Amino acid sequence: MVRGFYVAMLAGFVAVMGCEQRSADPAPTKVTSEDVRRDAGHAADTAAAYSRQTKEEFQKKLDTRLKELDSEVAKLHEEWRDRKDEAKARWEGKMKELETKRGVARAKLVEIRDSSAEAWKDLRKGAQLAWEDLDKAFRDASQEF
Repeated sequence: MVRGFYVAMLAGFVAVMGCEQRSADPAPTKVTSEDVRRDAGHAADTAAAYSRQTKEEFQKKLDTRLKELDSEVAKLHEEWRDRKDEAKARWEGKMKELETKRGVARAKLVEIRDSSAEAWKDLRKGAQLAWEDLDKAFRDASQEF
């Protein structure tokens, strides 16, 4: 009996709480021009910081990979230094091509370093293409020799 009483009270309490009237949405606050300026300024600062960050990450990645490639090319030069056969002539041609492409990639890296955080976005595609071209030339030379 007492149990039934508590169940009835609990059901009544839930019903009263569920029937309480609340406004669907509080009245929207008015957005001011100051709000827009503040939020736009914050968004611009955030975008600039992101652009700087991605530029620096890309620059470090390319710089690290170029250093690794320099080391790998130095090893190849060491291996082929004393050869005097027909294959060496082809190898030297590949190395000249590789050096040219490495120079292009290095120039792009310098451009990125010297660019503003906003302007580097335009340079990124060119640098990426130069890197891919250099990487392919190195893979081709490594596989052939």
